[in-house]
Amino acid sequence: MQLPIRCVYLLVFLMLVGCSTTEPQESTLRDLDVQSSDKDVAPVFVKAKTEADIKQAYNDYLASASSAEKGRRMAMSRLAELEIAELNKLDESTVNNQIDIEQSKTYRASIQRTIDLLSTSLAEYPNAKDNDRILYQLAQNYEKLNFQEKSLDTLTQLTMRFPQSIYYAESQFRLAENAFISGDYLTAESAYSEVIFSSNGNEFYERSLVKRGWSRYKQNLFTEAIEDYVEAIKYRKFSAYHSLTGNDKSDFDEYFRALSLAVINANYVENLKNYFSEPAHSEYLYYSYKFVSLIYVAQQRYADATNTLDKFISSNPGAEKIPEAYLDQIEIFKKADLDKQFEVAMENFYPRFNVKNHYWEGKKHTQAYKMIKKSMRDNILLVADAQQQAYRTTHDSKYFTAANEWYRRYLNQYESYARTDKVYTAYAELLAIKNKNTEALTYFEKAAYDGNIVLDKEAAYATIELTDKLYKAQPENSHWLDLHLTYALRSVQLYQKEPRYQQVSLHAVELAYNNQRYADAIRFSNSIAGVTENATRNESNYIKGLSYLKTNNATEAETIFSYLLTTAKNTNDKNRFSNSLALAIYQQGKADLMNNKVDSAITHYARVAKQAGSSDIAPDSLYEAISLAVKHERWNQAVANIELFQRQFPKHKFYQDATRQLSSAYIKLGKDDRAAIVFEEISAKDSDENIKMSALWQAAALYEIKNNVPDAIRAYTRYVDTYKTPYAQYIEAMNKLSALYLKQNQTEKSSFWQQKIIASDNQALQNNKTDRTNYIAASSALALANIQKNKFDNKRLVEPLAQSLRDKKKSMQDAISLFGQASSYNIAEVTTEATYSIANIYQVFAKSLLDSERPKNLAGDELEQYNILIEDQAFPFEEKAIEFYEINMARTADGIQSPWIKKSHTELQALFPSRYGRQGKFSIFRSTVN
Repeated sequence: MQLPIRCVYLLVFLMLVGCSTTEPQESTLRDLDVQSSDKDVAPVFVKAKTEADIKQAYNDYLASASSAEKGRRMAMSRLAELEIAELNKLDESTVNNQIDIEQSKTYRASIQRTIDLLSTSLAEYPNAKDNDRILYQLAQNYEKLNFQEKSLDTLTQLTMRFPQSIYYAESQFRLAENAFISGDYLTAESAYSEVIFSSNGNEFYERSLVKRGWSRYKQNLFTEAIEDYVEAIKYRKFSAYHSLTGNDKSDFDEYFRALSLAVINANYVENLKNYFSEPAHSEYLYYSYKFVSLIYVAQQRYADATNTLDKFISSNPGAEKIPEAYLDQIEIFKKADLDKQFEVAMENFYPRFNVKNHYWEGKKHTQAYKMIKKSMRDNILLVADAQQQAYRTTHDSKYFTAANEWYRRYLNQYESYARTDKVYTAYAELLAIKNKNTEALTYFEKAAYDGNIVLDKEAAYATIELTDKLYKAQPENSHWLDLHLTYALRSVQLYQKEPRYQQVSLHAVELAYNNQRYADAIRFSNSIAGVTENATRNESNYIKGLSYLKTNNATEAETIFSYLLTTAKNTNDKNRFSNSLALAIYQQGKADLMNNKVDSAITHYARVAKQAGSSDIAPDSLYEAISLAVKHERWNQAVANIELFQRQFPKHKFYQDATRQLSSAYIKLGKDDRAAIVFEEISAKDSDENIKMSALWQAAALYEIKNNVPDAIRAYTRYVDTYKTPYAQYIEAMNKLSALYLKQNQTEKSSFWQQKIIASDNQALQNNKTDRTNYIAASSALALANIQKNKFDNKRLVEPLAQSLRDKKKSMQDAISLFGQASSYNIAEVTTEATYSIANIYQVFAKSLLDSERPKNLAGDELEQYNILIEDQAFPFEEKAIEFYEINMARTADGIQSPWIKKSHTELQALFPSRYGRQGKFSIFRSTVN
């Protein structure tokens, strides 16, 4: 049978009490959940494995235990402790931002359970001697749930019931804080006083003094407030102000600010010395004045601020803080922008307290010395800068004198900081404004360089500008140029990506080039970074290229100018880059020619036109390439370059001459057809008429040689149309046309030109004629006569005989006339053929009569009679034929030999002259020939 749970708990409790061998003591809560170490005593409870098990055990016990049971209150207290421990863990989670919604619910539930337990304990055991602790914990938990009123009521109960409690001072302090926040300053003052007077209030004593001071301040009890602040300051025993950090420094500032406000409102500045009259508090006295002045400064009451410090100075002339008080006044003038007062104060302060003054003998270890040394250094620069700015604006020399003096004072005492404070630079700028450029350069150099190392970029830049200015003022002094280039190179190597240093490089490049320092120009140009703005980089490269030309490095120059030409955006750049590129290439050709490298020289000269065709020297250079090629019989190169010249420079003065040489080159290469084209071009464009005429004739002749009949005809035709003189050439051209048309079987066009030849010859003056023109004219007449003879030969005598006889007779007369004209030129081969042809015409005509068609209505005797009549008509023509054959035969007596004479002899033999009973008329023939 099991015992009731209540009986078990009670039995355990009684066993614990009964096993004690000492005087009975109140059991602690821990006895209920921690197993005893006494092996002879059975444990009251089975030891819980978890905190939850322990809490459950206590809850079970409290559920069954009566209020009369002594263990009940202990159990409630222990359970409250466990809840508070859990709350502390949750508080830590909240601080670490680890709490979530569920934890928040658990947290509030735990607080409420704790409040319930504590409230129950107070209700069931109102007279327990440690209820001050229960009240304190209850107030804390009310505050956690933001039950401020309940928390304050609980604290009030604590202070009323337990004035000797260890929680009394803190409870009063919290009540005071609440009253202060609520604006109940009287209640707050009283509560703070309780803390101050409490024997257990040391932890809150200092804070209560300060807060009571504020409570009194709020009630306008300024004197009383001052006393509290002073007491708090003395109680705290602050270390030297410069050594304070963290809370100590913030508390110091807070206390003295509070004191200052109270002093100002009480108008007690004069009485401050009464509060800190002891030597140990002398530093507090200075800071009390200082903080009063700071309040005035914050209120922009600058005069009151400085007057407050004056009172300290006047009433404490021997105080160690006097220099600092003066310095405070100077800082106020600075803050208030009271420049004049600041400068006057510095003029007074510097002689008394500069770091080399005897005042500091034996005091250089003090904080005041260090502060004055630092501030003096800063303030000297402020005065110097103000004077410098005034001089820059007004150019009044008094400001220069003042600034100059302050800079010298600085350098006398702080020169080791001059670079750090940029004094060298500032002083140099002052001197530069005064045009003391040489002195200014000295200080810029000090600021800028440590040997060859650049320390200050801006100062280094100033040395570059100043040396340039000095060089421009004294161009004959190369020292300034040397310095300028040296300083420029130092900085450019470090800051080549900055635009202004790129301009420095460019200017240095220009200066070096203009002073024939080409190696320097190249070096500076190389220093300009690839990120440089295109215009700057291009200009620098341009000068570098020119420098390479000056140093006979034309190959490098060509590379540069070639690239620049691809980047050129405007006409001016294109022109100058092109001209420079041309010069670089030309120089290479010139050098090769001097070394007898003819082919290479020709190539370079020609490249000028190919790569820099718009340059000024391109046509001349290309013409030199042509001349050199022709001179050395490099015909292929000559042709290529001449053709290039023709394409690129059609209006150049050398164009015609180049074209003339091209025709010769083509002929040398055996390219007659190309030469003909060139000649024809010359004939069209050359300014010399004689050359044009000659070129056109040569073109036609070359076309003819190459059997290019159409172009030959075109060229000869153009010649005939253009040049009537000289006569012989004119006739020759028409003769060529006649022959060429005949070659194409265009007899009509051939005859046209033959007729033109005869017509021109008939109109020509005798003294213009030559054997050749006579021959051509004779040949043309002969050709026309043969054509007419062919027509004559082809005409048959048919019925009606009268008509056909007239036509054939007319054709015979025309042919004889033409043969006679041809014979009139007295050219043997023409004359013999013409004579033979005339004889033949007569012979053919006689035969045609004999072979003519007979009338169809004739027969017998009539036909016979008709035949006799025809024979009679034909006989005279046969006689004429024999006569002209004999004339031809007679020319043998003059030594003329011709196939036509032989043919004449053959024909005479065929005709049987004896049949006609007459001799040939040799005398007539002979006279005719003659």
